[in-house]
Amino acid sequence: MEETQKESPNHLKKWGTGMKWRMNGITPWLEKQAGRPLKTSDRVIGIILIVVFLFVFYVALDANKYRMQVMVIEGEGKVGVNPTSELLDFGDMSLGTESVRTVTMNNGTFMPMYVLVWKMGKLSEITKISNKATGEPSGAFKLTPNTEVKIDFSVRMPASAKIGDKYTGRVFIFKIPTFGL
Repeated sequence: MEETQKESPNHLKKWGTGMKWRMNGITPWLEKQAGRPLKTSDRVIGIILIVVFLFVFYVALDANKYRMQVMVIEGEGKVGVNPTSELLDFGDMSLGTESVRTVTMNNGTFMPMYVLVWKMGKLSEITKISNKATGEPSGAFKLTPNTEVKIDFSVRMPASAKIGDKYTGRVFIFKIPTFGL
């Protein structure tokens, strides 16, 4: 004997179908928060805010993140650099010396990118950023399509630094699509 189970129309009314069923949970909450029924403009603004949030989230997630560090050592004119590419390690430096590390940025897309370099931490105070393409000190610039640029990070150890101190910091390089603007 074959048994079939049919869904009653009351079942569909109770749970809804498709997107309507999913929205039944959030729509009453949103209407309660707004104190009135949602208008079309409310929904459009909500969608725009979600798209902006996702764009900012993508840009932050896609950023190049580097740790920076340098150790102050005794001596005169001594510099020992660690040749790692995962972080901006300026190695060991004596007072009054300078060290430079370079990061290469590629724009393999068809649209220009706005590049924003943001540094933080104790080491950021003595770090200077220079764009090799323009030669100017800049933490923000436009990168044209299908080009490569080298960004120099130079650290000059001040004479006031204490021997044995370790300076650390972070660098974030954000690549923001300009969509041809």
